[in-house]
Amino acid sequence: MSTTRKEPLDILTVRRIVTDMKASRFAVATHVLVSLEFSARQGEPLVSSAGLATSVNTNPVIVRELLRKLTQANLVLTKEGRNGGAQLARRAKTITLRDVYEAVEETSPLKPNSRAVHKACPVSCGIGAVLAPVVEDVNGAIRGVLGRRNIATLTDEIRP
Repeated sequence: MSTTRKEPLDILTVRRIVTDMKASRFAVATHVLVSLEFSARQGEPLVSSAGLATSVNTNPVIVRELLRKLTQANLVLTKEGRNGGAQLARRAKTITLRDVYEAVEETSPLKPNSRAVHKACPVSCGIGAVLAPVVEDVNGAIRGVLGRRNIATLTDEIRP
């Protein structure tokens, strides 16, 4: 299967790619990093974006965008060219899932209501203040759990 396209992407395809990417960035980025570690353990130090896209079963555009973000976060190194590819930038046991999450997600899992307050409604006026600590606690708990898990331990659970 060729990964190069001769015709431009139509708008519906672009929208599907963007929606898919936003919906699963963390999961796909984690899959990519585990694939890089798994491949390194198998003697393949560099993996192409096309190979990663095949593993994830997604469009290479999504993988390349995630690789860009993971590179910016110093989690991945990339080498361009014919013999290029991606590899982990540091040891897998030092890359936590929190690192991955913070590299690819733009917002917290829970966020406050962004709609304007209806000033005549006491609930509308007060819900932000009473819900804020709950949102903060949940987001902190998620980051805590992610911070206790790393790419090496996930890779250890994958059986060849």
